Amino acid sequence: MSDSAKKGIMLGGSLLLLVVALFMVRGAFRDELAESVGSREYMDKDTGELFKVELVPGEKSFPAKNPKTGEMTLYPTEICFKNECGNSGGTRVILNTLLGKPGPTLCPKCGALVSSR
Repeated sequence: MSDSAKKGIMLGGSLLLLVVALFMVRGAFRDELAESVGSREYMDKDTGELFKVELVPGEKSFPAKNPKTGEMTLYPTEICFKNECGNSGGTRVILNTLLGKPGPTLCPKCGALVSSR
């Protein structure tokens, strides 16, 4: 076998290994992304307790059912990172518009205006 044929085989094998590695990495990131997109942190409007809710494409996402009470009291949240909330990792807040309440949503911890991302 000639040197050029050996180099071609080695190059082809290297490219094949690279392609396989890229597909494996892409698959790992896709699974992680699908998991993060497929669920979201919801808050019970009455108790403030947080729950992870699995989202189903094409279905209304809120209010969702609280698994503990069976009541439709779970709503998606936004996170306030302003003032002291930013230092503590953020404060989850349900927007007034989602609850049908008038007026802007203010963070219960620091009083800052909270809006959708």
